[in-house]
Amino acid sequence: MLRYFDEGRHEMVEVMASEFTSMLLANKQRDGAMQALLVKGIRIFAEVLSIRKKHKLALHATSVLLRERKKLEKILTQSAPSLLEKLTPLEQDLRTIGHVHATAGKNSKAKKFFMKANNVTPGNIAALLALCQVDGTKTKHANRLAAAVESAGPVILENGEFFIRPKHAPGSQIDPILAVFETCERQHPACVEQALRIRKECDEITSGIQAANARLQSAMDSLTPKHDYYQYS
Repeated sequence: MLRYFDEGRHEMVEVMASEFTSMLLANKQRDGAMQALLVKGIRIFAEVLSIRKKHKLALHATSVLLRERKKLEKILTQSAPSLLEKLTPLEQDLRTIGHVHATAGKNSKAKKFFMKANNVTPGNIAALLALCQVDGTKTKHANRLAAAVESAGPVILENGEFFIRPKHAPGSQIDPILAVFETCERQHPACVEQALRIRKECDEITSGIQAANARLQSAMDSLTPKHDYYQYS
């Protein structure tokens, strides 16, 4: 299903996901492995229904996703707690559900899920960015995004694109971040400051003044011996 999803064959994915999840839901004796497959299937089903603009069904699927995810967490807590950390992060599912609600025009609900995602994983730039995008230029949350961007550290260049990536939370490519900062009607000083900082660091990376990944470079530098010990031999 994932391959077809990536290829954009959404109608086929919808049919496959519907049959797959219905079959698993009908089995009331699901073990942990089957429950994990069910959660993955429902996640795909919700996304593809949203893409195909079947909003009512997509919203229902997100409710099922949360319910079945809780069951999976309970099963793993009792039988294999070490596997809990291998689950798709809760914040990621919350963001997915938020996007499904936003696509369906349920902006108030969408914002609640994006806020939950940030509460689960503080400094979640992806969630805060989505929250601001739902609000539009009148957003009240741009300053929160600016604080997360500041805490995330320097701009990173990857595969020809610039990103802001926190160490322990999802980040984003810089363009949508700058769009929020530079179009926000409230013009928070922190937003202006971070927009200028991002553009300055992009210019410095391009000109070679700053490392493409300053965080990685700093870590590598810390491993470099500060003394040539051979000179004492």
